Amino acid sequence: MIAPERWYEYQEKYQKYGIDMKPQREPERRSRRKRSVRKITLPFSNGRKVAVSMVMVAALAMIMLIIITAYSASLRYDINSMIRENSALMGEIENLQVKVYSANNVDYIESKATGELKMVYPGEKNRVYISSSDIPENGFADIIKEKAYN
Repeated sequence: MIAPERWYEYQEKYQKYGIDMKPQREPERRSRRKRSVRKITLPFSNGRKVAVSMVMVAALAMIMLIIITAYSASLRYDINSMIRENSALMGEIENLQVKVYSANNVDYIESKATGELKMVYPGEKNRVYISSSDIPENGFADIIKEKAYN
């Protein structure tokens, strides 16, 4: 059995603290005085504030952006000039193809032969007709070879 004094103590603690019957920790009170703010410096800033170094980094980034933009504009100008040159060359190629086609045209060849080379169509007296009985047995190629090599 518990002595009556201890029983009263026990009841008071039970009512005050609950089952544990131990006092709960009191939350730490924060001091109302301001704490000193630590200055953060970068190792390469030699004591300068971070803000100054960040502004320097931002300025450097902007300068690099301007340089990259100028370089890309220069490249775009070069590309556009090459595209213009390629289109001019494609035009010349098309003109040459038209000239080749016209030079291989039958009408052009005929006019060249009659005009510059003074060739004429054969008349009735100059024409030769070949019948199926005139075709050699070995073929025309063998006769041409015989005449060429003799």
